[in-house]
Amino acid sequence: MTATITTKDVQDQVLGVVRKSQEMTLDAIKQAVETVNTAAGKLPGMPFAGKLPSLHQLPGTTALPTPETVVSSTFDFLDRLLAEQRKFADELIKATASLRPAAKAEPAADSAPAAE
Repeated sequence: MTATITTKDVQDQVLGVVRKSQEMTLDAIKQAVETVNTAAGKLPGMPFAGKLPSLHQLPGTTALPTPETVVSSTFDFLDRLLAEQRKFADELIKATASLRPAAKAEPAADSAPAAE
């Protein structure tokens, strides 16, 4: 019996590897932060501690967005960009349908299902 590998199988495997890599990276970062916090608590105070301005006290930095805001707005933008790219690719396929011999034999679908 021959095993057939589908595109979906490959996509699932890639997503699984990405997910596992993200989990491992996140675990490593959490451990590093814990180590730094533990070590920082054992270090003697620095002579300039509390004498330097924080980032938000520096001129021009009061309007900086939070990291959460940056990540959220970036992924919102990428969602919109990907949707536009999908529409473009769909229109490109329709525009070039007459050049593909296989497409002439099959009726073209007017609308592809949208991915969420």
